Amino acid sequence: MINRLNKSKIIFLLVAVFVLSCSFSVLAITGREVMEEVEARDGGNTQHVLAGMDLIDKNGEVSSRTIEVWAQKYGAPADDLREVVLVFHEPAAVRDTRFLQIENKDREDDQWIYLPALQRVRRISSSQGGDSFMGSDFTYDDLESRNIEDFTYQLLKEEKLGKYDCFVVEATPVNPEDKQYQRTISWFTKEHLIPVKLEMYAKDTGKLYKVMTVEQNIEKINGIWTPFSATMENLETGHKTRLYVKQADNGNYYLEYNKKISDQRFTQQFLENGKI
Repeated sequence: MINRLNKSKIIFLLVAVFVLSCSFSVLAITGREVMEEVEARDGGNTQHVLAGMDLIDKNGEVSSRTIEVWAQKYGAPADDLREVVLVFHEPAAVRDTRFLQIENKDREDDQWIYLPALQRVRRISSSQGGDSFMGSDFTYDDLESRNIEDFTYQLLKEEKLGKYDCFVVEATPVNPEDKQYQRTISWFTKEHLIPVKLEMYAKDTGKLYKVMTVEQNIEKINGIWTPFSATMENLETGHKTRLYVKQADNGNYYLEYNKKISDQRFTQQFLENGKI
């Protein structure tokens, strides 16, 4: 059972929304410099969270899922690599589906999924990167880590989004054929360097394709700035996916930082049998 901690962070953004505990006051900052600071953020050595995933169709109908997520750093400290495993608990149709992602230093992340109906572990190939992850508006590529060297960056402007002053940074892939989107534009809060909005532009048309927004109730827990939910919207279909930290009846959030996690959890054997 996950310990109950006040004001904690969703790990599934998890893979993408770790934070820095200082603010910017530099005037002549570039887009690349913003991203270097984002890259240096501290998200803890391990994270464990109980999360909800709501699939929302264009008519507002909601299909809810419950996911447990473990993440940790591994390898040499200088490499700053992470491995993440997700287990679906509810509803029955997806129960015991398990997903593993291991970040690599000099190549794309490794990804595997276990589907109970097939009773086997299947590797996700690079050609499947644009496929939907479990019916959500996130693709397998969306879940992958990002190498800062794979993109060029431009600081487009500084503006207020909601209650936060933000840097607005455009990222363009160095090798467009290898990436899912033509470009992305991110709004990073100056105070915490959390992306509170992300626009993704289609590779084939250049049009705005998907938008991810982060709820603006960011607070610090154990020295780590923490958002609690994010929504990804597909503008072509009108479908949305909301990811959020589960809460107990007393309003506390379910999350642990820097608690020991068995290395055996981040293996294909765990995917197969769910045991460590």
